[in-house]
Amino acid sequence: MAYDSAVFGLGAMLGEGQLLHALSIGRFVGHVVLTPLLLIWAAQCVFRVRMRWAWLLTVVLIAWGAVADLLDLHLIPRQFADTLRYAPEAHSGPPIPALVVSVALLLAGIMLWRRQSWPWLALATAVLFVASGAAFAVPPLGNAGEAVMFAAVVAAARLRHPAQQLT
Repeated sequence: MAYDSAVFGLGAMLGEGQLLHALSIGRFVGHVVLTPLLLIWAAQCVFRVRMRWAWLLTVVLIAWGAVADLLDLHLIPRQFADTLRYAPEAHSGPPIPALVVSVALLLAGIMLWRRQSWPWLALATAVLFVASGAAFAVPPLGNAGEAVMFAAVVAAARLRHPAQQLT
């Protein structure tokens, strides 16, 4: 998410060209590879399922995202509110892997809410859904929704393992 936001923020300074284009490809590769890894966290910390199934689903979602989002990725420059970014020329459809991960995080949040009276992951994931939908009109809202959700994931991890302090 930090990389994604940095590339988005640097766009106007770098201008159109191969550097911003290459950095932008990294944004999409990062989303395809890293987003499904949240399933591993949810499986281990909340769902307590066999990790073999979590890894299998993660690999399937990464492969799905690679085929759907990276295989025919053609980026074009787009401007928004004095920023410049490279975005896909055509939308490839709904981001199924990201939606599956978001639903899994919502379910994990509901389980934490019920088990430990801790609603924040469920609420943060709901914020992510709303922000992602609004990001079509205002692109930075997608990153803001992700930031809220990641803050809740970190807080949930600390809740689960209070002895492990983040520094």
